[in-house]
Amino acid sequence: MAGRKAPAVKAREAALRALVRVEQDDAYLNLAFPPLLKPLPPRERALAVRMTKGTIQRLNTLDWALNLFSRHPVDKMTPWIRNLLRLAAYQVLYMEKIPDYALVDQSVNLARQFGHQGVAGLVNAVLRRLVRESDRLPWPDPSRSLLEHISLAHSHPQWLVKRALERFGAEGAEKWCRANNEIPLPTVRPNRLRTTADELAEILKEEGFSAMKSPDVPGILQVSGPFSPASTGAFRKGYFTIQGESSTLVAPLTGIQPGDTAVDLCSAPGGKTTHLAEMIEDQGRVYAVEMHQNRLNLVEKAAHRLGLQSITPVFADGRDIENRGLPAPEAVLVDAPCSGLGVIRRLPEIKWRRKETELAGFQKLQLALLQASSRILAPGGKLLYSVCSTEPEETSHVVEAFNKTCNGFELQAIRPLMPRSLQDKQEQSPGKGPVFIYPHLHSLDGFFIALWIKRS
Repeated sequence: MAGRKAPAVKAREAALRALVRVEQDDAYLNLAFPPLLKPLPPRERALAVRMTKGTIQRLNTLDWALNLFSRHPVDKMTPWIRNLLRLAAYQVLYMEKIPDYALVDQSVNLARQFGHQGVAGLVNAVLRRLVRESDRLPWPDPSRSLLEHISLAHSHPQWLVKRALERFGAEGAEKWCRANNEIPLPTVRPNRLRTTADELAEILKEEGFSAMKSPDVPGILQVSGPFSPASTGAFRKGYFTIQGESSTLVAPLTGIQPGDTAVDLCSAPGGKTTHLAEMIEDQGRVYAVEMHQNRLNLVEKAAHRLGLQSITPVFADGRDIENRGLPAPEAVLVDAPCSGLGVIRRLPEIKWRRKETELAGFQKLQLALLQASSRILAPGGKLLYSVCSTEPEETSHVVEAFNKTCNGFELQAIRPLMPRSLQDKQEQSPGKGPVFIYPHLHSLDGFFIALWIKRS
């Protein structure tokens, strides 16, 4: 290990600044990172991303390990020193190729820069002890406390682990947590009105990216390369939308055709709205409903970039949509606000921010949006519900409540409409009705999708 080149300090500093911003401003990493990464060369960008995402993923485990060797509790330190220690601890415990002496030395230098000589001494002492003891940490015994063991070994809050144990059992819960800690490749949906998946792969290759077809979702590309796909000329020219594979499964289930009318009741930031517009070949109308103007602006910006004319923005609360005078649509999509606990792989900060008590509030809102949608849908129309969560309160409980309160709707079987590879992985889902997509079973973001037809 002594002969390996140490990573540049610039990558560590960018990672540190991102971590502090995520903590202090409640920012999401994908929004905080771009301006910090822009000045860095590609290799340092990739290193900074890996270190920062990994640190956020392993937050509780890192704090536990650091507190074993520090006289000062981590939560009592300044944000700069706390996150500097977390960043270094992640490298010690989870990045084998980084020389220990180099990361300790560079971390001490950053401590002087963002603190003072005294805290530099603290950082030096804590990290040297962690390096010496890293192979002998007192991990909880799973036979005595499985909950605590999984929580620390796989870095999840205990309330989430407890729920996973109840739903999946010990082996399944551990697999679910492990899958949530995997970092997926960015995926893109080609704009079918401007290009094809094969053409887009070639275009991205010319810009220095490698793009391969998703093994599970036809027409979707997985992209790897020196930076975000949003930095490419192909993105600026409207050739694609950055969208998770599970998310791209939703809009096609409406079955809308050119000339149809659809309503996207919770449209921002526009991924599914623009997908609907591309499905109708920009011939028809998609009403993009959003209650926050700044978020509605994102939808309009996406439509403009993609060259879509069929999207009409509607500044409104979806729960009041029946009073907006819209024509009865052939389809309504309710991609409802939710906990986001299905996309922990992409946004690891979610698992530390969400509280179990929030789920009931999301459920109330989700049901209200579905009920409002039911009143504007044309007879024979489709009502599609999706959330990037697999928690019962936001999924099966919402469906049950809607079925009890809204008559004339027939729940449809979604499994036969899914791509073949995902149909084969749906053994745990009922043959007729909604589908769950799980990270540990499908290697995709966690999602739930339900579909109804309005019979009367």
